[in-house]
Amino acid sequence: MKNKNRLVFKIIFVLFLALVLFFLYDMSRQTTAPWNKKKQLERALPKD
Repeated sequence: MKNKNRLVFKIIFVLFLALVLFFLYDMSRQTTAPWNKKKQLERALPKD
C-alpha cells in the first residue's frame, strides 16, 4: 500500500509539473520583456 501511494504521488507530481511548465512556456511566448518593448514597438510600427 505504501508503494502504491508513493507511485500515485509521483505520477500526480509529474503531471502537475508538466502542466506548470507548459503554462510558463506559453506565458513567456506571449509576453515581452521590459527591455524589449521599444524594439517590439519599432517592429510593429516602422518609422518610414
